[in-house]
Amino acid sequence: MPSVLERGQRAGRAQRARFVIIVQTLVFDDADRLLLLRRSNTGFMDGWYSLPGGHRDRGESVVEAARRECVEEACVTVEQIEPVVVMPYAGGVDFIFEATRWSGTPSIGEPDKCDALTFAALDALPEPTTRFVKAALECRGNGVWYREFE
Repeated sequence: MPSVLERGQRAGRAQRARFVIIVQTLVFDDADRLLLLRRSNTGFMDGWYSLPGGHRDRGESVVEAARRECVEEACVTVEQIEPVVVMPYAGGVDFIFEATRWSGTPSIGEPDKCDALTFAALDALPEPTTRFVKAALECRGNGVWYREFE
């Protein structure tokens, strides 16, 4: 018969938390306006403006995932990318990057998941824009690389 400690250790392993890894990328145009996409038909935050991004695939680095998501969602190729902030939250962790050099003509790459694309000045973001975008921009402006997001 296993001891209480052994049963607790096994139960702890069975209930170990799994965290989702999300990557998002800040993409600015020559006028320092931010590229935003409006989510639709996803079942999560539809109608809200957000950054190009999504889940990291198995075997992918977070940088590879960020580049892939930019191509898939916004039809832009990120040639140079820099980390901005890491934001853990209850269900996972968000890695926010900035595309410091990119090419292509921004357009909606996944019309089944997005119904609008815009470039917006940082002081005139469209509503509603997701809270994490605003938090990431605040961290970027303050040079903060880590922020727990609730």
